[in-house]
Amino acid sequence: MAQHRNPNKQIQPMLDLINAQQFYLKVDLIQTAFTCQDSLTVYHVLDYTLLVLPMTKCETSYNSSILSLTVSLPAQEISVQLILSGLKTVGAIRLGLIGPSASSADG
Repeated sequence: MAQHRNPNKQIQPMLDLINAQQFYLKVDLIQTAFTCQDSLTVYHVLDYTLLVLPMTKCETSYNSSILSLTVSLPAQEISVQLILSGLKTVGAIRLGLIGPSASSADG
């Protein structure tokens, strides 16, 4: 008779590791005229309320043509809104989710 394993028990340690991690949203404005000194605001949209998410990092690269913003996310499921004040150009937007590595002593 074949043994049936509970897949939930097998993946639960991985889910616990993910739930314990801090995640960050990285927003890259590519081919942009925006700088870190401009008014750039990231909001957590919660019901009908906008809560400001503080930026943990703002930097430029490639002769200041790419502006990278990093924001700490307070939850894994979240709606965000990015406000770019002014009439400066943005060629493209790249979004990424980053977090530190994690491992378990259980293997």
